[in-house]
Amino acid sequence: MSKKVNETTAFKVKAFEPNGWLLWEKPDSTWSWKLVPLDGDRTRLITRLKQRYAWEKPASALSALVLLEFGDFPMIRRVLKGIKARAERWQG
Repeated sequence: MSKKVNETTAFKVKAFEPNGWLLWEKPDSTWSWKLVPLDGDRTRLITRLKQRYAWEKPASALSALVLLEFGDFPMIRRVLKGIKARAERWQG
């Protein structure tokens, strides 16, 4: 997500449970993924992104807020649709 990869720009795996959930973390945010078994041999994938805004720097916090609130939905929707398509192809 950034040309320069460091601890503030790259998520790292914080914790996980195989075939259950995954938590990625950066100093100011977390991104979680959870698999929920459903009837009919199906699975739902749920993802959540939480961001802590640095309001002591209002311009930076406001730009991050706008970017995440308006840019995240289409980006995450595209990611989830891509995962769904690959899972359906793999399942055959």
